Amino acid sequence: MRTALGLCAAAAFFLAAGSVALADADGDWGSIEQMEKATPARQWNTREEFRQGTIDYLNKQEKELRAFASDYPKDPRAVEARLRLAHLLATRADLEQKPAERAEAGEILDAMEKDPAFKDRRADIAFARISIYMQRADAASMGNRDTLLEKARGFASDFPGDHRVAALLAEVASVFQDSPRTARSLLEQARPLAGTPELKQSIDDDLKRLSLLGKPLEMQWTSVQGQRVDLARLRGKVVLIYFFASWSAPSMYELDWVNHLADGDSNVQMLGVCLDNDPVSVPDFLEIHNITWPVFCDGRGWQGELVRSLGINELPVLWIVDRKGILRALDAKQEALGLIQEAEKGSGE
Repeated sequence: MRTALGLCAAAAFFLAAGSVALADADGDWGSIEQMEKATPARQWNTREEFRQGTIDYLNKQEKELRAFASDYPKDPRAVEARLRLAHLLATRADLEQKPAERAEAGEILDAMEKDPAFKDRRADIAFARISIYMQRADAASMGNRDTLLEKARGFASDFPGDHRVAALLAEVASVFQDSPRTARSLLEQARPLAGTPELKQSIDDDLKRLSLLGKPLEMQWTSVQGQRVDLARLRGKVVLIYFFASWSAPSMYELDWVNHLADGDSNVQMLGVCLDNDPVSVPDFLEIHNITWPVFCDGRGWQGELVRSLGINELPVLWIVDRKGILRALDAKQEALGLIQEAEKGSGE
């Protein structure tokens, strides 16, 4: 029979062991969180650098997530680790064209959904499925976006009190910017559900941009290269306006491609709005990337008067103005060439 002293000693041992395990779990989770917040060691300047840098980052993060889920299966954060792992695999599957990894992402979520231990995480699992579907390269295509809309509305119906509903509806609205009625309906449904001033402001920005679509766009400014730009004087040409920043990796990923959209077409004028905070250094940056089209930068980033007046709240964005000066597309990256041809006709409903 154990003595009281022996029982106390045993209890102390197990408490100490538990404290070590908890400390390890906290430390390992802290590493995962820190990795998510980390910025690239150097600036990515091309699509290939962006792609390879992202893959390298995902490979490192995968190891951390798999290890945490395996080492601490009872830790509440193990659920989050599995959800993040599923999202990571789906992202890398698209980058590297590996359908097997997308299938594994689905299997992870299927297993979680069937496990009674995760019954109180149904909303998280359902949200992960929608997030993975949204990130697919073809998710914004005409057929798939209707499926996306159905999924988002289904989530809002199944989990009406979930804090992510407003942001989800607003995000889905962004792929319906060529269908203002649908986009506006989603945003108006989302706004009263927005839980933070920041999200409400973002939705207001989205509604502001929608209000500009299909109307004459007015814009006057002086570029960092010293050129005076007035959209009214560019009537007769299709005008492409690229909103970007040197600190935005997605902007840099698209920059080389955007820079060649108007190559050899005298009927297309390229313009840029740069959200960098140091306008003095922008001309050197433009020269490095062989950008000769006029670029505006007031050094105020998101708070610049022009940016605020247009409701810009994400980067990169490509707008198309037709030959009559009518704003025809708020995010033309997916089907830019076809939209440019339409804009050259100066038509559009």
